[in-house]
Amino acid sequence: MRRLLSSHLVTSTLNNGPQAVATTSASLNLDVLRSCAVLLTVGFHLAKLFNAHAGALRTTDFGLLGVMLFFVHTTLVLMFSLQRQRSRSGENLFLPFMIRRIFRIYPLALVVVTAAYILRIPSDLHFGHFELLHQSPANLISNLLLVQNVTLQKANPGPLWSLPLEIQMYLVLPALFVFASRFKSALPLVFLWCCAVACWFGIGLVAGVLPLSEGGYRSPAEIALKFTRFAPCFLTGILAFKLWSNRRILPGFAWPIYLLACCTFFVLFPGSDPIETGWFICFAIALGSCCFRELKDTPVTKGCRELARYSYGVYLLQYFAMWTAFDISRHLPLVVQIGIFIVTLGALPVALYHWVEAPLIGVGVRLSEHVTRRSSARLKISVPQVTQVMPLSSDAKC
Repeated sequence: MRRLLSSHLVTSTLNNGPQAVATTSASLNLDVLRSCAVLLTVGFHLAKLFNAHAGALRTTDFGLLGVMLFFVHTTLVLMFSLQRQRSRSGENLFLPFMIRRIFRIYPLALVVVTAAYILRIPSDLHFGHFELLHQSPANLISNLLLVQNVTLQKANPGPLWSLPLEIQMYLVLPALFVFASRFKSALPLVFLWCCAVACWFGIGLVAGVLPLSEGGYRSPAEIALKFTRFAPCFLTGILAFKLWSNRRILPGFAWPIYLLACCTFFVLFPGSDPIETGWFICFAIALGSCCFRELKDTPVTKGCRELARYSYGVYLLQYFAMWTAFDISRHLPLVVQIGIFIVTLGALPVALYHWVEAPLIGVGVRLSEHVTRRSSARLKISVPQVTQVMPLSSDAKC
C-alpha cells in the first residue's frame, strides 16, 4: 500500500488497440508538484488564521492555486490508472474505476466529517479566528456524501469544498480517457481545452451571469458555469497524460524553478478572477510537466515523496492541527504552539493513512478486481498482454 500512483512514469501509446504499459522509477517531479499543491493550501490557511497580508497580494490566491494544482495532478495520475485498468479488463472501465475512487476518497473524509460533527470542532476559518460552523442534519449528510456544492451547504471542515468537484470529475473521466485514446496527437486535446474555455466564457457573457455570484444560483446558466468552473484545470491533466511519453529536453533541476515562476506569475497577476487566470497557469504547468527530465533523488525530493504520500490527510486535517496548536494552545509560548502544529499535522495523517486509508484502498482494489473478473467472464473479454503493470496500490497518492 505504500506505492503511489503519481510516483511512477508510464510510457505508452494511446490508440484503440492493445496498449503496452511499462513502469520506470518513481516520478519525483510529480511528487514535487503535489507537495507544492499541499504546501500552498496549508500556507494560505495559516496566513488566513494569523490575518497576514503581503501588501497588495491576496493571500487567498495561494490556496486557490494549490487546489487547482491538485486537480491537474489528480487527473494526470488517474488517467494512468485508467490505462492500466483497460490493459487488464478491456473496455470495462467505469464501475471498477468508481469503486476504487470511492474507497480512496470517502473513508478518511467520513472520519474527519464525523469527528468534526460529534466533537463540535470549530472548522469554519475566518481571517484571524476559527468559528464553530452551524451544524444541522442536512449539513452533516451533505458533507458525508460530499455533495455540498449540490445542496449549497458549507463544507465542514472547510477544505472539503474541493472534494465534490473531484467526485463529479470522476463520473466523466473514463469517457474522457476513451476520447483521448482515439488520437495519437495531443492537438485534439488542446482544441478541446480551448473550446471548453471559450464555451464557458461565451455562455457566461450571453447569459449575463459573469462575474458569478458568491451565493446560490441565479439561473440555469449559472448552475452550469459553477459546476464546470474548474473543468479546464482537470482537462490540463488529460493533456499532460497525452504528452507524458514525449522526449524530455529540459534539465530536471529547473522543474521546481518553473513551478515557482508559474506560481509567482499567478499571485502577481491574478486578473479580475483568479480562477479563470488559474486555468492558463494549469495549462502551462501541464505542458511543462512533460518537458523536464526527472529530478535526482536528494533529501529534499525524498521529503516531497513522503509529503505527497500523506498529502490527502494533511489537506483534510490542517484545520484541526491549526485549531489545536494556535487556538486551544494559544496561551502557550509561540514556539510550543508551532511544535504542536508540526507534530499534529505530521503524525495524524501518517497514522490515519496506515489505519484508515491504506486498508480501505486495498478493499477497493480487491472489490474492483472482483467486479472486473465477473464482467470479463460474462462478456468473455480477452485481456491484452502487458509488459509490466504498476502496483495495485498505486492509487494511494491521489
